[in-house]
Amino acid sequence: RPPLGSKDPPMYQLRCAASLSAFGSQLKKALKKAAASPATGVLVDTRYMVKPIDFSASAIRHLRKHLDELGLVLAATTFPTRRGFSDQRDLQPRIEAVRGALQFARDLGTDVVTLNIGTVPVVEPDQDSPGERDLLVDVLNDLARHGNHVGAVPVISVSASDLQSLQDLLADIVAGPIGVDFDPAAWTGRGVDPVSTFRELYSVVRHVWVRDAIRSSDGTHREVPVGRGEVAWDEMLAVLAEAEYNGWVTAGASGGADPASDAIGALSMLQSITMG
Repeated sequence: RPPLGSKDPPMYQLRCAASLSAFGSQLKKALKKAAASPATGVLVDTRYMVKPIDFSASAIRHLRKHLDELGLVLAATTFPTRRGFSDQRDLQPRIEAVRGALQFARDLGTDVVTLNIGTVPVVEPDQDSPGERDLLVDVLNDLARHGNHVGAVPVISVSASDLQSLQDLLADIVAGPIGVDFDPAAWTGRGVDPVSTFRELYSVVRHVWVRDAIRSSDGTHREVPVGRGEVAWDEMLAVLAEAEYNGWVTAGASGGADPASDAIGALSMLQSITMG
């Protein structure tokens, strides 16, 4: 992509998705509700909601056909893990599960798989043996290599780490493509400006969350419905357009009592800002 600000941005078309789990746990009902929302795409959890073990090749074809009939696109899948990838406990089964999730995503029709890798470990100055960061680099290179083979990209959530540590980590992933899962609310919650952070990362961002947060005086933060927090969404949308970001923005649960209404409200607000 060209440097930001290098030319006037063209007319920008926002690609809005919703996390399918916001509409309930029953697949067909959730899809029907998503199709009636402002979303044109859905993000699907392939660990807890749509599991590879439950989907034969014919079931996958049926799901893809059903999505098409509803006018929906599979924007991305997500595969949450209980531990990060620098944690050696049960690591190999975790890697194998993510490899399977990358293949399953490609079979379902998307090349974006969001993953939470945990924090990026700090390298100790006097460390003379492989540590947690080296392990994380090895695992991510393995997943990037496998993703490249099957046609899907590991898209990592990294807002738990500082920007420089993240950029250093990305520079060490050389075995295949890797992307960033960008969450403006998480960066805001840590007291970091998400707009300037996106400017630093835009060339590798493959997915953006539509979330909002409020910081407390003690440094903690809580998620709130989009528009009620501290994320400047008008500025965020402007920088997405400036970057010609062509990926999906996805509204998910906001911690409220009615996640479906929150997701619909979030996407409606973004569309109203985009339309002026």
